Amino acid sequence: MTKTKGQTGLLDRLIRLLLLTFLIITPHSAQGQQLKIRTAKEIPLAGAKDRPFFFKPVTMQFSPAGLLISESGENCLKLVGTDGRLKLTIGKQGPGPEEFDSPMGLDLFENRIYVADSFNRQVKIFNLEGKLLGSFRTDIIPVHLVVLAADRIIVSNRPNPLTGQESILYCYDSRGTKKWQAVNPVPSPDSVYFSLINEVFLKKDPNGNVFLIHRYNDPQILKIDAEGKITGKIKLDESYPLNRVEIPLKNGKKQIIIICWNVAHHGDKFYLQVPDKDRRGDFVPGKEVFVIDSNGQVVEKIRFPQSVRLLATDGSTFYIINTEDELYAYGVDQE
Repeated sequence: MTKTKGQTGLLDRLIRLLLLTFLIITPHSAQGQQLKIRTAKEIPLAGAKDRPFFFKPVTMQFSPAGLLISESGENCLKLVGTDGRLKLTIGKQGPGPEEFDSPMGLDLFENRIYVADSFNRQVKIFNLEGKLLGSFRTDIIPVHLVVLAADRIIVSNRPNPLTGQESILYCYDSRGTKKWQAVNPVPSPDSVYFSLINEVFLKKDPNGNVFLIHRYNDPQILKIDAEGKITGKIKLDESYPLNRVEIPLKNGKKQIIIICWNVAHHGDKFYLQVPDKDRRGDFVPGKEVFVIDSNGQVVEKIRFPQSVRLLATDGSTFYIINTEDELYAYGVDQE
């Protein structure tokens, strides 16, 4: 049937109306224009004679006392000033009271340093002079931790895929008494895939909340209170870049979504490190950090001149450890 001129005009108006409606209800079009892109500029570490270097660092946490860094290569904890000066070294390889076997998560609470001593299955507590104040054993492999109070030490677990009974989060008091456990792992019959999709990071805010961020597959941040109740879910908006990759498993390949390489937190902002690809196509630490607000919206993107392996920030200065395990400090400017 041939359309008349009136019908064609009406159709054109309907199409324009639909397009206008689409533009109005699609927030990412306007959001993309508002996204701030900032460039990082190096700040000299005035207190360091040489470039600070760490042997296989796994965690870096900003605190009022300085940068807390755990080293798996030396099985020790280091406290470094924000000027790059080494202030304290704690521990060495071993099962003893002041020794570690793969220290991971770190936090500072009331001038006490809390450390997740993963393969010794302990949480250890030190003062700012490096003296051991206490420790307790766990029935899990502690990975990351945050401390909300002396009787609210929240620890992430590397759950065992064979038991089917372990949770991802556990809460202890300073004597090691378990207060609660929460967040069930995502099931999978493949042990490698199970371990990957249940790998998480933990952060906290001054209001007594814990934030759980999955490294893979789940693009939302869980908000959890001091009693282990999930009180909110912060979904990353669609403008946040998600990378998909196929990994070889026993029963063939399976796709996995990479949410972030690592994450920092300050105030009401999350700083998610986006991975990059090397020449072989493998995912590696990238040079871009996306800043996410408490609603999951991408509000800024920070570009660093080198790859970021670990990141910590006080909101204005950004401390990174690069792929050469060296420490740098940066400020950021508006482009």
